[in-house]
Amino acid sequence: MASPSVIGLMFLGAMLGAFVGLIPGLGGAVLLTLLLPFLFHLPVAEGVALIVSAHAGIYFSGSATAILINSPGAPECAATTLDGYPMSQKNRAAEALGISAMATALGGVCGVIGLVALIPAMGAIITVLKPASYMLLAAFAIILIGKLQSASVTKGILSGLWGMMISFVGYDPSTGLQRFGYGQLSLYNGVSIVAVALGLFAFGRMFYLYGTNRAISEVGPTVIGERIGGKVFSGVMDVLRRPIQVLRASLVGFVAGLIPGVGGVAANFVSYAQARATSKRKHEFGTGIPEGVIAPEASNLAKEAASYVPLIALGIPGTVGSAVILSAFTILGLAPGPSMVSTHEPVIYLIAAVLLITGFLASGLGISVARHLALITTVRGALMSPYVIVLGIVGAWAATTNFIQLDILVGIGVVGLVMMRLGYSLPAAIIGFLLGSVFEHNLTLTEQVSGWNFLTQPLPDFLLALVILSIFSTPLFRALKKLRGNGAKVEETQTQKEEQRELVAVGAASTGSASINMAESGNLAGHAHSAAFFKRPGSYFELAVDAVWVVGSAIYWVTAIGYPSVSRTVPIIVSSAAFVIGLIQFLSNFIVRLQRITHGKKKSEGGHEAGKVVVANVMTGNRREYKREIAIIAWTVLMLVGIWLIGLLFAVPLGVLAYFLVLDRCSWRRAVISGVAMYVVIYVVFVRLLATQVPHGII
Repeated sequence: MASPSVIGLMFLGAMLGAFVGLIPGLGGAVLLTLLLPFLFHLPVAEGVALIVSAHAGIYFSGSATAILINSPGAPECAATTLDGYPMSQKNRAAEALGISAMATALGGVCGVIGLVALIPAMGAIITVLKPASYMLLAAFAIILIGKLQSASVTKGILSGLWGMMISFVGYDPSTGLQRFGYGQLSLYNGVSIVAVALGLFAFGRMFYLYGTNRAISEVGPTVIGERIGGKVFSGVMDVLRRPIQVLRASLVGFVAGLIPGVGGVAANFVSYAQARATSKRKHEFGTGIPEGVIAPEASNLAKEAASYVPLIALGIPGTVGSAVILSAFTILGLAPGPSMVSTHEPVIYLIAAVLLITGFLASGLGISVARHLALITTVRGALMSPYVIVLGIVGAWAATTNFIQLDILVGIGVVGLVMMRLGYSLPAAIIGFLLGSVFEHNLTLTEQVSGWNFLTQPLPDFLLALVILSIFSTPLFRALKKLRGNGAKVEETQTQKEEQRELVAVGAASTGSASINMAESGNLAGHAHSAAFFKRPGSYFELAVDAVWVVGSAIYWVTAIGYPSVSRTVPIIVSSAAFVIGLIQFLSNFIVRLQRITHGKKKSEGGHEAGKVVVANVMTGNRREYKREIAIIAWTVLMLVGIWLIGLLFAVPLGVLAYFLVLDRCSWRRAVISGVAMYVVIYVVFVRLLATQVPHGII
C-alpha cells in the first residue's frame, strides 16, 4: 500500500468508478471489463488496487443519481431510490447525498472488518448453505421486498412474480434449452439487468416527470445556492447520530453478501426492509426519511466486502461485477479457491485495505460536490427527461450491444410507469428478476439431490417458516387486532363505519377522484351493501391491466407446458400463481370484499381528514398528464426507430432537437445547443474514451 504506483492506481480506479456511476445504465461491469486489458501489463498489487477501487468507487455516484433523478447508476443502488428520491422531491437532496456518502463509508468499514475476520474460515462458512437454503432465501427475499411500495399484498406478489417470469427468458442453465425467446437469438442470454433496472426506475420516472411537467423538488427552483447546499453536513450528522442503525444495516448487508447469487442487489433491499420492520416510523418509509437512505447505503460496501468471501474461498462470483473481478484475478495469476487463501493471503488483506480507503475516498469526493449535484433537483422534469432517456439508451447499448434490449428497455419503462400509477412494487419486480434464476436453479438441485427430505434439516425448516410467515403476516396481524377489538360494541360500530369509508375511498381513488361528498358516500356505501357487495369497475384502465395479468400469465403457462419437464417446472409454478392472483385482482373490480387484499389502505396523515382511509401508493393523474406521457413515450419509440435507420450519432442530436422544438416548445437556440451537446457527450465519452461501437443504422 505504501507504493506510489499502488496509491496512484487506487485513486485512478476510484475516480473512474465515480465517473461511470453518474451515467445511468453503464454500470460497473462495463468499466471493469474495459480495464481488463490493462491488467496484463501490471504487477499483482497494482492490478488489484486498480480493479478493486474501480469496483468500489461506483457505488456512491450510482446512489447520487438514484437520489437526484430516481435513476440508479448501478442496479445495486436501486433501493436508495425508495427514500432518497422522495427526499429530493422535498428539497432535501443535499442532505440525502450527505447521508449516502457517510453511510457508504461507515458501511465499508464494517464490511472490511467482517472480511478480515472471516479470512481464516472462508471455506467452512460457505459450505453451510445447501441448495434448499438458497431456494428458500430467494423466495423469502422476493416476498419480503414485495411489500415495499406496493398498494396491497396481491400487487406486491404479482410484481415479484412478473420479475421472475422475465428472468426465465433465455437459455435454461440446466438443459441449455432456449425458452420464451420465440426464435429471437438476441434473447438467448435473456433480458439484461440494465434494461430492467433502467426501465423500471429511470424511464418510468422520466415519463411521469414529463407528464406532470414539474421539477423533482416540490419546493421548486427558487431555493438554490447556499440554502440547497448547506444541508450536506446535516446529512452526515444524521448518520453519526444513528450508529446502531448503521451497524445493523451493515451486518444485514454483509450476511446477505455472503450468499452467492442472492446477496448482490437483494442485500440493499433486505437491509431496507429490515430497517423498516424494526423502526418506530415504519409507516413513514418511502416518504423520504433519513433512515430509509441509511439502511441501503450502509449495506452497499458491506455486501461488496462480503462478496469477496465466496469469490476468494470458492471462486464463486455473487454478482456480475464479481464475475469480472474473477477474470481479473485470473489475468493477474491469482487462482481463487483454497490455494489463494493459503498462498496469497497478503493479497486478501490488500483487497480489504483498498475497499476501506476507496469507500472514504469516493464518499469524500461525493460530499465535496453534493451541493452542486443537488441543483439538479430544481430542473424542470420536461427539461431533464430527454437527457436521461438518451443517456439510458446509450448506456444500455454500451452494456449489451443488442438492439432488442433497447426495445425491451423502453417497453419496461412503460410497464414501470403503469406500475407506479397503479401501486405495484418496483423493488419486488427487480428482485424477482434477479432472484428468479437463483430460485429455479436451486429448486431443481433440491429436487434432484434430496427431494422433500430437505424438510428434515433445521435451517431449511426455519427459512420455510419465515417464508410462510411473510406471506400471511398481514392477515394474521389483522385477525389478532380484530380479536383484541371485539370487547366493546362501540368499537364494532366504529369499525363498520370505517369499513364504509374504506369502500368510498377505494372507489374514489381508483377513479382518480380527489374527494367525494358525504351524500355520495352514503349512496355508494348503501348501494354496495344492497347489491350484495358487487359494484361497477371504478377504473377501466386498471380493469384492462388486470385482464392483461390473467391473459398474459395464461399464455406464459401454455408456452411453458411445451418445454421438457426440467425446464418447465418452475415457470409453470410461477405463471400458475400469477394467474390465480391476477384473477383475484381482476375480480376485485366487481367484488367489494376482495378489495381488502387487492387495494391496500392506510390511515391518512398530516392534513388529511381524520380517520379517512385512502388507497396507498397509487399515483393518480389527470387527462392532460396522460396525454403528455403518451407523447414522451411516442418520442422515445421514434428515437429508437431513428437509431435503427440512420445510426445513433445522427439520430440522437436530431431527436433531441425535435424534442425541444415540438414537445417542449422552446427556442431554436436551446434546441440546437442541446442537440450538439448530446452529440459531443456521446462521441467523447462513449466513442472515444470507452471505445463503444455505436450502431450506424441500415441507411
